[in-house]
Amino acid sequence: MVDVLTYLAVEKKVSASSQNQAFNALLFLYKQVLKKEFGEIKGVARAKRKPDIPVVLSREEIDLIFDHLEDPVNLVAKLLYGCGLRLFECLNLRVQCFNLDAGILTVHDGKGKKDRTVPLPQSLVPALKQQLQRVIDLHEADLKAKYTGTFLPDQLVLSQPCSDE
Repeated sequence: MVDVLTYLAVEKKVSASSQNQAFNALLFLYKQVLKKEFGEIKGVARAKRKPDIPVVLSREEIDLIFDHLEDPVNLVAKLLYGCGLRLFECLNLRVQCFNLDAGILTVHDGKGKKDRTVPLPQSLVPALKQQLQRVIDLHEADLKAKYTGTFLPDQLVLSQPCSDE
């Protein structure tokens, strides 16, 4: 067993995560299948994790990207950047997630189906209020046009028969 793990690290030069997966597979084999104690392992050469150096854009590069985006995509990108959101989290935001007075954004069902709060950059508050007003105006225009439907993905839809009265 020690030989296999050392072979993976030294000869095959597998990543640390691949070696750990092989170790856990052997551990499972011994405990669950063979019903034997795994024992202590000494002298195994471990694969080294490579330090990842993140690629970071300068403030000027970020501003240049924002300058080339149009609303509302611009606002989405600024929320991703300013709040550290994942794209899925950002696209699922609702009005009630924003507490503009307190400067807090609540992310529901984020990674791991967990809720969390993040600070909301004050520089985004005017743009968020403007976007909210656009949506309110659009809703009012829909109401005036007698369109009162709404799209609720993953919700129960009750259909009612049309009447030609």
